[in-house]
Amino acid sequence: MSKKKPNNFIAPIVIAGITVGFLASAYKFVFAKPKNQQNQKQDLEQQKDSES
Repeated sequence: MSKKKPNNFIAPIVIAGITVGFLASAYKFVFAKPKNQQNQKQDLEQQKDSES
């Protein structure tokens, strides 16, 4: 059985891509403002205005 050399070109690119994707997802999770809270605030303000 012949042993193949591992591909030293593709592996670092795949690892770097996975790392960048993970960091981008983490950044979005930590720093993104949830849209639901903004919509809820607007809805509450509109309800208060319509009641007055």
